[in-house]
Amino acid sequence: MPLPPIHTSVPRADHPLQWGQSLTTWTRITLLWLMAITVTGAAVRLTGSGLGCTDWPTCTVNTELDAPGFHSAVEFGNRMISGLAIIPVIAGWLAARKGPRPELTPWFVLMTVGFFGQVLLGMLVTRTELDPRMVLGHFLLSIVLIFIGVVIDYKARIEVTESTPTAQQARFNTGRRIRARFLVMSCAAVIIVGTLVTGSGPHAGSDTSGEPIPRLGFDIREISRAHSLLGWLLVLMIVIGLFQSRPQQEAPWIDVDRRWFTRIGAAAVFQGAIGYIQYSTGVPVGLVAIHIAGSVILWTLVCWYGLVAMYPEVEQSTRPASELVT
Repeated sequence: MPLPPIHTSVPRADHPLQWGQSLTTWTRITLLWLMAITVTGAAVRLTGSGLGCTDWPTCTVNTELDAPGFHSAVEFGNRMISGLAIIPVIAGWLAARKGPRPELTPWFVLMTVGFFGQVLLGMLVTRTELDPRMVLGHFLLSIVLIFIGVVIDYKARIEVTESTPTAQQARFNTGRRIRARFLVMSCAAVIIVGTLVTGSGPHAGSDTSGEPIPRLGFDIREISRAHSLLGWLLVLMIVIGLFQSRPQQEAPWIDVDRRWFTRIGAAAVFQGAIGYIQYSTGVPVGLVAIHIAGSVILWTLVCWYGLVAMYPEVEQSTRPASELVT
């Protein structure tokens, strides 16, 4: 009985439009921009600039930036950078709709809805004077938008074809999909609990408020321990992935998974090291910023591998690792 065909993702050359109309150019800019503004948003909190603007959408009542200072410039600057992110989204949507990838339109619509959600949450963060539940919701929605950005950028770069796998390939592809789901869920759990740690920690987001910013009611040691345990679960998923993608004769397609798990493992080890160091040194601002940036990179890598697993890159298995992400 013949094996059923599998979907195979192969690199596609961008359609021959001018640079300003290039779909993959705009999808990559969108993804990088989303990653950057997630980090700059965290920088607003870490610099104590969360209440640098007391009004929304302006910075202070009746003016956009009345008597600007450091905190107000940081907060309002982040608002402007975040708002401008819609430009590459619209450009990418137009390139997809007018080019050969109109099926990406629903994803662009979903991302646009997410941007409006971010605007609403941004308003609520200001109006509730940095309620930690609003702040962590703001960050988690950014993580969701990064996932959507990865999906759009990945799908814009491949064309799905059908091929008939060998029995060994079919078994491996089934296993990799299971591993990918657990990996994505484990990474998401680490990030979600990480926001609870942040919401219970000392960096409330403002050092100018007359009243202390409320924090979540979790014991910082207990919630940090839960965060750490989930991090070790993620590491376990990576170790299993590395073991199951070890080199095998006549199975060159496994090289793709080994490269991805190596990248993800390196990012996870770095994240874990920074996490333990910052916890043992009193959670200094600089290390927290590095930890947040690392979480964004790790999440992006995990999401990308999730798509690689869903669309097996059999024909890319012998390509250099650099070509798998370009």
